[in-house]
Amino acid sequence: MLMLLKKRSTIISLILAVIFAASSYYYFAIYNSVRDLYVSSDYIGYPTGKALFSNAELVVVGSPLKDFEDRELHLSRFSNGALEDIATFTEIDVEKVIKGPEEDTTNLKVYEPIGVYQTFKGKERIAFEGYTAMKKGSKYLIFLSKNTYGQYSVINMQSGKFNMDGTDHEDMGEDSHNKQRIFAELKSSEYLQ
Repeated sequence: MLMLLKKRSTIISLILAVIFAASSYYYFAIYNSVRDLYVSSDYIGYPTGKALFSNAELVVVGSPLKDFEDRELHLSRFSNGALEDIATFTEIDVEKVIKGPEEDTTNLKVYEPIGVYQTFKGKERIAFEGYTAMKKGSKYLIFLSKNTYGQYSVINMQSGKFNMDGTDHEDMGEDSHNKQRIFAELKSSEYLQ
């Protein structure tokens, strides 16, 4: 009888150890993993600094107040459950208004075309046109216009924000040559003076 109880206790301990190991593996290796998905989007692109500046309603220099994970996520789905739209609202500490109404910069929340949401298979980061999120503590020159909901959105996708202090190494993105050209044009123009 004592032998049977020891055997049963050993089997239960092994089963619990396997369940714990499997749960830990799922949580750390799958549930918390991040899969990047890049989605194409219809947007108006501005190939020059002049066109970008002219078509922006608001141009500011500022920094995000929160880490990306702590920002407000906008997620909407179609009636069949498929993802319709995803974005992140980023609160900006505005240092300087270059163009546009200064009163709009109080408590400015910028609609960024990127978002992360949790699934059973892990986190999915969806970015439109290779957009990378602005980083807390980094300083940016940001070109904005109001979207159909009246929210300020980054225009020109990845080439609508420029890291000014060199602290965001992802900012140049895939089309870094074009973005560098636009930024150089803006820096040498009267727009940023």
